[in-house]
Amino acid sequence: MPQEASPDSRPGDDGLLRAGAGRAPITPPVGFEVTNLEFGSTPTTGIDDDLLVRVLVFDAEGRRVAICSLDVWGIDPQLQSEIRSEVAKSAGTHAPFVWVTCTGNATSPPTWVDAPQRDAYEHYLSYLPQVCGGAAAHAANNMHPAAIGANAGQLTDVTTGVAGPGEEADNAVNVCSIATAQGENIAQLFSFSCPAVIRGDDGRWTGDFPAYASWALEQAGRGIAAFARGSDADVRPYNWWRDNQNRSHTSRNAQDVQALGLLLATQASTVANNVEHRRNVSVEVASDDDLGVRVLRIGNLACIGLDRPQPSVFARHLRKAMPRSRAIVSTNVAGHPPETGEELDVDLELDTLEVARLAGIQ
Repeated sequence: MPQEASPDSRPGDDGLLRAGAGRAPITPPVGFEVTNLEFGSTPTTGIDDDLLVRVLVFDAEGRRVAICSLDVWGIDPQLQSEIRSEVAKSAGTHAPFVWVTCTGNATSPPTWVDAPQRDAYEHYLSYLPQVCGGAAAHAANNMHPAAIGANAGQLTDVTTGVAGPGEEADNAVNVCSIATAQGENIAQLFSFSCPAVIRGDDGRWTGDFPAYASWALEQAGRGIAAFARGSDADVRPYNWWRDNQNRSHTSRNAQDVQALGLLLATQASTVANNVEHRRNVSVEVASDDDLGVRVLRIGNLACIGLDRPQPSVFARHLRKAMPRSRAIVSTNVAGHPPETGEELDVDLELDTLEVARLAGIQ
């Protein structure tokens, strides 16, 4: 069970939920090489859109927790630990109470497990946790009486299984909406199972479709919109299954990114419109280092993060095993290469039940 938060981070006298959100750019300098998992290394020549870190902070029943999402492919466990520590210190809580995720953006600095070119990014990687901490400080300094709710919808015909069109992908769009007690939007956390690998090898920094979807939601007044990569090891965008000779969106440019991003933002906004918000919620955390799993519960929302990749069926089975919860399942947070997940052999009965047990804080 979580420990008590520090006295200065306690919620108001009513004991009900308070929340805040912050963000900060984490784009490396132009000229640094980007190591795209599909295309290899190339020097960057410009910025299409900044990579960002987004942090959401929550108080409930005297406990403070945080969610931290970065526009990167993955975050190796050691870097996750450093980010949790800095976010916790800035937010006034404890490192185990910080849930870290990523967007699955393949055009990102080498933050993932076993990434090459780490030496060139030594100073960047040392500074990155502090930037995350700065976003957390902004969130913690802008807390409001709040309400939270979660819901899910479907976004079909924009992804496919890596093995072909007959492979069932996970079409769920999972959304958590956070608003002030007066109904003004503070933030959204949303998830969709598709790796952000649309953009081609053009040397431009970009957050790919999750960043565009977040931007669209933020421009529409939804608050700070943080994305969590889904259970996407065997999923590809559009009809990009293996060996397909007649793919759509073959230019792989900004327009192809925006097409999926706008569809996702539209559906996430529709789902958020049908959320029932509550102020009287509790928060709990749990983790299992052997499984590489971290869980954060806020009311009926269960944020479940796994370091290793999982196929789309894993998230579907897990949600079925937790019928009373709204689960945002974020896998491959450590950022293993795509090839490790395309033919993943998973004992679903064992893995989903074990993770569901942990997510139930049992």
